[in-house]
Amino acid sequence: MVSKAFFTGSKYLVEDNDGRQDFLRYDGERFLSSLASAGRTALRAPIGDGERTSPDADDPDELKTAYLKALVGLNRRYFAAREYESEATGKYYKHDQRAERRFRIETAERFSDAAEDLRTVLAAHDALSEAAADRAERAGPDRRERLVAFRSALVGCTDGAVSDAWFPTVQAYYYSLSPRELVAEDRERRKQRIEGTESSRGVAQLLAKPHFRKLTRRDVRRIRELNRESPGTDPGVWKRLNRDYWWYLTRERSESTGDDGSMADP
Repeated sequence: MVSKAFFTGSKYLVEDNDGRQDFLRYDGERFLSSLASAGRTALRAPIGDGERTSPDADDPDELKTAYLKALVGLNRRYFAAREYESEATGKYYKHDQRAERRFRIETAERFSDAAEDLRTVLAAHDALSEAAADRAERAGPDRRERLVAFRSALVGCTDGAVSDAWFPTVQAYYYSLSPRELVAEDRERRKQRIEGTESSRGVAQLLAKPHFRKLTRRDVRRIRELNRESPGTDPGVWKRLNRDYWWYLTRERSESTGDDGSMADP
């Protein structure tokens, strides 16, 4: 695991690129550039230094550490997803239904883990943001402005973490379900790959798994809030989830959903 020293800067950092996402190398490890930037911003937060906002408050330094751990988790999951995608490319168990079923089950589990990763990073964001807001209320005018500015910057960092690390992880696992054209693939799978059809057997099998935990309406609402409040350049993660990954969202039959059960605008 990347240590806290990584976020403080090092002469051994080397910029690199894997063809899809920019990342840094540090002592042989790969770390997404967007997550490195988010971590450094959190470390520079004008809260901490062993102080507490109140006797009952969490140590801000511990909250920073929790946020960094959440970013490290996103980073680890992203590269694991890319390796999983690469390993799955070219494989379609047309003649081995049991092997294909095991592949679907494992993919469903990884999608479920991604849902928990999102909630972990959002929880860490909330804790750090609330600590900054609490400290701002108790500080002088100048310090309060700096803390409010940090809270705004943290929104941008977390939005970038979701847009540039968490969502690409979801995409990588999805891409593993749609391998490139093979001689062995049947007509149905080829149609799914070419047309992006989501009703094919593979996705239907994945959705049927009892352990396939999905994103809730609250999860998507939180992503939308980050997209809207962030100064970043990608305001559409929640839109793409609704449009292209509707099968990954819980279908809540209420006025907040459409007739087809897909999630309406949060």
